[in-house]
Amino acid sequence: MLNVKACDRTRDRTKQLLRRTMSWKSNTIIMQPEEPKFDDTSSTLEIHVWASWMKRYASEDESKSLEIPFKLSSLQEEKLSTFFKYYLDGDCDGFVFEHDFHQFFEKLRRFADWSPDSDEYIILKQVLRELIQVFIPCESGQNVAFISLSIDDWLKVWCQTLSKCTVASDMPLWLKYFQNILFKSLDSGKGEIEKSNLQRFYDTFLGSNCEESKQVVIDAMYNSLTSNGDFKLDRDTWGRCFANWLLGTRPNGSGQWLFAKCGPTPEFFPIDYSAMNSTVNTRDTYSHKRRSDRHSIVV
Repeated sequence: MLNVKACDRTRDRTKQLLRRTMSWKSNTIIMQPEEPKFDDTSSTLEIHVWASWMKRYASEDESKSLEIPFKLSSLQEEKLSTFFKYYLDGDCDGFVFEHDFHQFFEKLRRFADWSPDSDEYIILKQVLRELIQVFIPCESGQNVAFISLSIDDWLKVWCQTLSKCTVASDMPLWLKYFQNILFKSLDSGKGEIEKSNLQRFYDTFLGSNCEESKQVVIDAMYNSLTSNGDFKLDRDTWGRCFANWLLGTRPNGSGQWLFAKCGPTPEFFPIDYSAMNSTVNTRDTYSHKRRSDRHSIVV
């Protein structure tokens, strides 16, 4: 009898527990997660996204800003200064005026024996006008005849001009005409420049007593221009030598001595013969028994 009552009591409690469980499930509200809403006006939290990009090469605009400023080499300055001194600055005062350009081109006309009505002289006057406009810029109201050009200004204009030139084809038009008119003045009539005409050119502009008028120097200069006679000094060869005279930054180029001898003289494998003229007492003879100050052995 007691066992039956205990089972009934357990059954009743189980039913009550099941009812409570079912009622709890029905009354429970499952909260769904709300999506975050950002208010641009009230929010004080800022999110920064950083991105890094790796470039394989710089753009054209950036490469131009990173370029090193163009400067003339010491050899270029010497070549251009030599032309300024011996071909333009006739009174040797360190300044060039408009009439100095006129005197140079008039001397060139007489050297080539061109008449004032010839086509070459017309081109010569056009090149002269361009040269004066480039090197002696004149503002409105100024008289160009009273404006001077110093050697520093001369080099500065050349620096600005050559900074845009990497090859001969990049040269401005007036410079190409100047190169051609110089070749025509030296042309012997066969389409090439002979050694005698080159020597006469140096005698006219540098003086008959200059070093360039000596036969030994003329031979060396002409061999440099023609690669020891392998090429004729025609229009194309003259153009390459003229471009090397302007654009060449290092010595031993074909156009280094185009207008005058300047720059270092090339010496290949110089030999020291002082040991051959030394006496027995001053000669440091090699011996493995003592320490010596010798730096070389004469064979």
